[in-house]
Amino acid sequence: WQQSISPQKMAKLSRYLCPPVFLVFVNLYILENHDKVNSDYSQDPLPVSLASHRNAGVDNTSRNDVIKITNKSNNNVANHHENRRPCRIAIENKADYHYEVIESTIMKYPLPWESFNCSKTNAIFDVALAQEHRWAKNNELDPWRQYFVNHLAGTTRERTIGDGAIVLFGTPQDYRKYRHEYDAYIGVSCDTFETFPQWMRKGQHNYCVLHGPVPKLPKDLEQRVCWVNPMYPRYFIPSDLPHFPPAQFHPDEPIRLCIKGTTYFCDKSLQLLVDAVLSISNPGTIAIQIMGGRSTKIRPVFTEISHLVTRIVEPDFFKFEEIMSQCHVLLPLIHPWDEGEKYFPSSDLKKLSGFISQAIGLKLPLLVHEGIYDIYRGHFTGKVWSYSSKHRSDSSDFQRAFGEMIDEISGVAVDRWI
Repeated sequence: WQQSISPQKMAKLSRYLCPPVFLVFVNLYILENHDKVNSDYSQDPLPVSLASHRNAGVDNTSRNDVIKITNKSNNNVANHHENRRPCRIAIENKADYHYEVIESTIMKYPLPWESFNCSKTNAIFDVALAQEHRWAKNNELDPWRQYFVNHLAGTTRERTIGDGAIVLFGTPQDYRKYRHEYDAYIGVSCDTFETFPQWMRKGQHNYCVLHGPVPKLPKDLEQRVCWVNPMYPRYFIPSDLPHFPPAQFHPDEPIRLCIKGTTYFCDKSLQLLVDAVLSISNPGTIAIQIMGGRSTKIRPVFTEISHLVTRIVEPDFFKFEEIMSQCHVLLPLIHPWDEGEKYFPSSDLKKLSGFISQAIGLKLPLLVHEGIYDIYRGHFTGKVWSYSSKHRSDSSDFQRAFGEMIDEISGVAVDRWI
C-alpha cells in the first residue's frame, strides 16, 4: 500500500481522518518507507564557469596515499551498522572530465559515516555522470561508463581509506534525471563551477573533490572538501585503477619508456630526453612510447631519434591503462621552469599530474624531477630515479639519472623493483 500512496495523497487523507487515526496512519507509512532519504539538493543546473583544468583490484594502491582514519569501532558499533539499512552515496560528475578520480573518490573520500544513520558495511555507491560528451577534447564519458558497467558495477570491495566501510559499486545514472534520495553527495568536479559553496550549503551532506586552489574557502566548509594531492591539507591521491600484471623486462627486448602526449607543450623538456638518449652507448635498446587518447603529430624535436619513437593512441579508458601498465618506466617530463610549473608547490595552482597518480596506481617505475619526488615520496609504489635540473639548459643531472636508470634496468625484471 505504501507504493501507491504519495506524500500528496497523504496530505489529502489528513483532511478526512481524525487526528489520532491519521497519526497512526502516518507512523505506519514512515516505518514502511524508512529507507527513503530526503534531500534538499537542488536539481537545477549550476551556473557554469569552465576552469582550466581511473580497478578492479584494491591492493595495487599505496596505503599511504589517503587520509588515514583510525577505526575505533568495536563489535557493538559494527553490529549497530549491520542492523541498519545500507548507506547510499551518490558520486556526481556534472562536468565532462575528471572521470579518472571517480573510483578513488568512492574508495578514499573521508566520510562521517556515523552522522548518516545507516550501515557503512553495505554502502552502495552510484555515479551520476554528465549527460553528454561536450567539454573534454576526447569523448571520455562513454569509455569510462563502459568501464564502470563491465568491471565495477555489482562488485564489492573494502574501502582503502581504512574506515571499515564496504563498498558495493552501484549503477551509472544520468546527472539530469537521477533521483536525489541519497545519504550523501560527492561532487568530483566541484571547482569547475563558481557556485559550489552555495550547492554545498543546500545540504549538510554535500561534499566536494577539489583539483586546485579555492580562494577564500569558507571555514564552515573546510571539513567537507578534499583535494587530490599532498600540497593541500586534506587530500587523497586518485590512484585506484584497473589492476594488471606488472610489466616484465627481457634482455632481448627494448626498454619501453613512456611519455605523455600532452608533454608537447614544451620542446625544451622533450629535448632533455632526446639528448639523454643520444648520450648512452646503445640507444637502440630503448623504445619511446608517446601515450595519448587522441592522435597528434610527432614533434620535430624527435627527428634524430624518430626511429625509436612510437605514438600510442587509445581512447578507451580500460585499454589505455592496460597498455600503460606494460611500460617499463614513466617519464612525466614536468619541470618547474615551464608550463609544468603548475604541478609544483611554487605555483599558485598546485595541480596533480595524471602521470603521477597512474604511476602510483599501476606501481610503475618513474624518472622525475626532484621537486615532484619530494611531494610524493611517501606515496610512490615503484622504483623512482630523480634529477635536480635547475633550468632548461641544465641537462647534466637528467643525463646522469637517465644513464643510471638504463644501466639498472638492463637485465633486471621490472617487477623486482616493486
